[in-house]
Amino acid sequence: MNNKDTSEVTKAYRAAIGDRATWFYLLLKNAEEMGIDGEKLAEKAITQFGVEKGRRLGKIENASDFVDALFSGYGCGAFAMEKVAQSPQESVLRFHHCALVDAWQKRGLGAEEISRLCRLARFGDLGMVSNFSNLTLAFPKVLADGDDYCELKVACSSK
Repeated sequence: MNNKDTSEVTKAYRAAIGDRATWFYLLLKNAEEMGIDGEKLAEKAITQFGVEKGRRLGKIENASDFVDALFSGYGCGAFAMEKVAQSPQESVLRFHHCALVDAWQKRGLGAEEISRLCRLARFGDLGMVSNFSNLTLAFPKVLADGDDYCELKVACSSK
């Protein structure tokens, strides 16, 4: 695959993620307007999605395996991922682009709402890692909160 193809695939993947961000926001907004606890709904559904996605990651024994699984595929380019540290005990990815945040900003949403939507969207990542009882996941930095990048830190406890 040449660079032009990669660039076009990345653009298409980002556009799809942006569409997902838009329908997520609209679904949440309408649920809340109907008196439904949108945050509770989103947490449950997005966590479930993450759990299902995590089951498809294959054999994950440690933090390094988990980061390798996330770093593969088109998502790597779409989120402009960078491996900062990688070991079986602790691994760190930085995401330098987020099409979700871009889509919410284009809709004119405020910083507080974008931060809330991002926090809810991260339940997908937390759901994925919940399949692996020896792993924990944290986000010390988040683009939606004004940081320069998202930082995903996965740690492995001793078995």
